[in-house]
Amino acid sequence: MTGTVRGVLGGALLALWACGPLDEGGGTEGTPCQDVSDCASNGCCGDGTDAVAVAEEPVCPSSCTNGRQPHSPCVDGGSGIVACSSNRCTVASGAPGSCTQ
Repeated sequence: MTGTVRGVLGGALLALWACGPLDEGGGTEGTPCQDVSDCASNGCCGDGTDAVAVAEEPVCPSSCTNGRQPHSPCVDGGSGIVACSSNRCTVASGAPGSCTQ
């Protein structure tokens, strides 16, 4: 019996060493979401570069000099907008300047 336990433990350790640790993220990028209201820009006044969870959005000024909303969903200079796609916060791209919020 002791030989069987050692064999099983040795096999498990060998498999872990050969395969490496499990990737908890599964290779999927973006914060989980159910709706676009769960997502926000990582920047203020349309100056963001990516989508994040609303809880992670930055503290923004009360107004913007560029005319956009402080928590504008626009990113990348107005050529993208925060979206929820496949249950992940992401940026939907468009034509430059297409997002004006």
